[in-house]
Amino acid sequence: MRVQDVPEPRLDDDNHAIIKISTASICGRDIEHFNSELAINKVPYILGHEFSGRIHELPLNNKSTFKIGDRVVCETVSSVCETCSACISGYYNLCKERKNIGGEMNGAFSNFVKVPIKYIHSIPDDLTFDEAALVEPMCVSYNALLINSKIQKSDTIVIFGGGTIALFCLILAKYRGASAILITHKTDILGKKMAKKLGASYVFDSDDQVVDKVLDLTNKYGAPLVIDAVGGVEETFSNSLKLVAPGGQVTKIGWFINNPVNTNLDLIVRKNIRLQGSFSHNYDIWEKCIKLLSQEHFKLDQIVSKKLPLDQWPIAFEELMRRDSIKIQLKPLPLGGKNE
Repeated sequence: MRVQDVPEPRLDDDNHAIIKISTASICGRDIEHFNSELAINKVPYILGHEFSGRIHELPLNNKSTFKIGDRVVCETVSSVCETCSACISGYYNLCKERKNIGGEMNGAFSNFVKVPIKYIHSIPDDLTFDEAALVEPMCVSYNALLINSKIQKSDTIVIFGGGTIALFCLILAKYRGASAILITHKTDILGKKMAKKLGASYVFDSDDQVVDKVLDLTNKYGAPLVIDAVGGVEETFSNSLKLVAPGGQVTKIGWFINNPVNTNLDLIVRKNIRLQGSFSHNYDIWEKCIKLLSQEHFKLDQIVSKKLPLDQWPIAFEELMRRDSIKIQLKPLPLGGKNE
């Protein structure tokens, strides 16, 4: 991966706009792409799908309500088939033909990004660009916790993970009136500190005794809801099944990343567990999260460990891989030598 000059994106239809990037956040998925072997037909492309900015260019035949200079964010969707049952029902995030900005199409680690107008959202003046660049992971957490999971006021839930998604799930659990036990890797010092700051009832390392510790806190019954926001680790999924209460729910957000699973799945049957996956988000969720962030002022910027210019991406990626930062945001490099 490298920084290089590329031509600015151009509009060639009436369905896209160009956004001038203000802030782009690094997602764990960006790190996964960086550490993966990619098919030759998928490269080169620009990473980045958590971003905010201003509308820089619109088609001449603009039929939308957007104007040049509007403050906006955009969903991660580049295109979907628009004809399958998922698309027709509004759950286009589940379309099998979905293509993603910053995954297969050029993304936001740049000065400009070309996006479909239909997935653009306005942001209110009381949200900064840096906060708005966190709307996407908030939508992931909102979909998992408040749409795909059953969570009640005064519940005590368990969250595996110490990264952005896990911490946003913690914020939303507290907002819903529930309390949360957060379990994270022993090396995730910052995640643990932030979880305590955000109001987690207990924060534990994922050691050999963590199952016993949590069961002791729940009268040996377990939690009605367990959120697994960790990717590529079987242990968290296995422990989720052990910690969920009979008749409860496990919601899996973190990918297995193609790793085989040897967990005893009989617990799903024996405990009558609801096992729920949660992926991405749709238009309504984005609108709800933008409104919620504007009204509640969750101060998401406290989760951002650092803000760096784009050409310092190696420092940012290395810190994130070492767990020395929770979330890092990148700022575009100046155009033509000017600070724009």
